[in-house]
Amino acid sequence: MGDRLASAASYFAAAVALLSTLWKIRTDRGRRSDPALHYGYACGALLGAGMAVNAPATASALAGVLPQPALLTLVADQLKVASTGALAMMAYATWASAAARGAVRRQTAFTAATVLLGAVGFLAASPVSDGTTVTVGSADRPLLAGYVALFAVHTAWCLAVFGFLIGRCAWHSPPGILRLGLRLMAGSALAGLLWTADCLQDMTDILTSGRETGADSGVSALAAVVCIVLGFGGATASAWADWVRRVRAWQDHRRLDPLWSAVRSVLPEIELVTPARPFGPVASLGPFGSFRPFESLVPFGPFGRGAGRRRDIHFALYRRIIEIRDGQLSLRPHLHPRVPLWVGEVIGPADAEELAAVVEAAALAAALEAARAGHRFPIGPGEGCVPHPVVADIGEEAAWLVKVAAAYTGSPAVAHVRSRVRGELGRAAVRH
Repeated sequence: MGDRLASAASYFAAAVALLSTLWKIRTDRGRRSDPALHYGYACGALLGAGMAVNAPATASALAGVLPQPALLTLVADQLKVASTGALAMMAYATWASAAARGAVRRQTAFTAATVLLGAVGFLAASPVSDGTTVTVGSADRPLLAGYVALFAVHTAWCLAVFGFLIGRCAWHSPPGILRLGLRLMAGSALAGLLWTADCLQDMTDILTSGRETGADSGVSALAAVVCIVLGFGGATASAWADWVRRVRAWQDHRRLDPLWSAVRSVLPEIELVTPARPFGPVASLGPFGSFRPFESLVPFGPFGRGAGRRRDIHFALYRRIIEIRDGQLSLRPHLHPRVPLWVGEVIGPADAEELAAVVEAAALAAALEAARAGHRFPIGPGEGCVPHPVVADIGEEAAWLVKVAAAYTGSPAVAHVRSRVRGELGRAAVRH
């Protein structure tokens, strides 16, 4: 049961690492000159491969194929060493360029020496593998224990460097999705240290019995899953935030459709005509092209291939808001001065914001009826509906118009005002 759990956890962690890395390689086409990206890709690919090789099920499947099954443990360990080295290099790459190059060179030398010395020590110990267990003779126990200690020291150092540098960046970052992503990545380093702590048990087993379980224990494998999930969750936080924003924009666009359709049915000229690829010039406006500070610290974001297509829903929402506001401006001569009084007859005491949304929706409904009939209302000082002020933030503007659209389609006060205006316009038509 323990081997099953460890294998499942290892394969899951490997799948998360490899698939996330492939996805980011695909989506980061426009930012691949950033060195931190290259180290991040290498870390994910090497770590995923190491987890897959180290799974007990892999060892069992290849036990009868490899001429020396113990080499599978060596390969898995060295893949992990290389991946943690790349992780530290990714953190170092966030420094100023000159300091980063020196730190990366030193880390490269440290990682290469660890791989070389580890391989020499492992092979000199001449271990024998029995499934997932590695056994050495009494004279070779110190060599194998030293090999595990070297692996643990390198991994702990790299995780500590990564956690410290990324945590420091999170401390100095402004509140928001970037800080959250950096904190998750720093948290993954802590989980990684717990994962590495399994090496202490391995060294104890080697020195006392000459046996080491090459595969991760169940607890260690679960710690690996937490480490990888937190790491890639933090690294892709900006992409997930972008996806959430797109979903919210799509929902707002859909909720505004009844209000927009009603205005467009009377004023078809509000619909903007755009080229087949309208997004280019708008990409740099407002929240759609905002600069993201410290972006290189989280080398996984939504600025890659197809970024324009992903932002189309934001552009569509932006355009829909503009069209509705243009319609309101065009309907000003048709606003009825008694709309606020009529709304008060139905809605009674209500929250100020809710009342304002209903009044604006009712004013639009009345104006559309008057515009359809070609009738204008003279409005004196202090009369009529004062529209909600337009705000610069597209999210706030969309949220407000969504409330107006909901009142337009569902408020009894709007239906009451529409009925009153129709009756008044009918009487005016009879008089004329």
